Amino acid sequence: MLAGAWFALCGHEVSWPLEPYRYDLLVCSEGRIERVQIKTTTRRLGGSWIVDLAPAGKETVYDPDDIDSFFIIDAELRCYFVPIEAVAGLRTITLGAYTDYLLPHLLTGLGRTG
Repeated sequence: MLAGAWFALCGHEVSWPLEPYRYDLLVCSEGRIERVQIKTTTRRLGGSWIVDLAPAGKETVYDPDDIDSFFIIDAELRCYFVPIEAVAGLRTITLGAYTDYLLPHLLTGLGRTG
């Protein structure tokens, strides 16, 4: 729900699939539809969060035929929007290596920082 709220508050249209798909939501912006897979993490290694990108209990990984990007939420509620091309073929990533994809915090626009 947090991912859908983030996109909606940024002015994008959000659609949730009625049937199971490889993506969790569709985001429409400027006539382009993006298939988004949502991942969360509460695991740390050193000073960085670890994210499992592969579907739970599956050997396969996501590829550009399945999704366009990942929306990742860490345990501190920081959100990342990572294109599949940046992580294609990977089962696990360390978010410290993907700070270029860190999104502005939702509360920033409400007069708060974080």
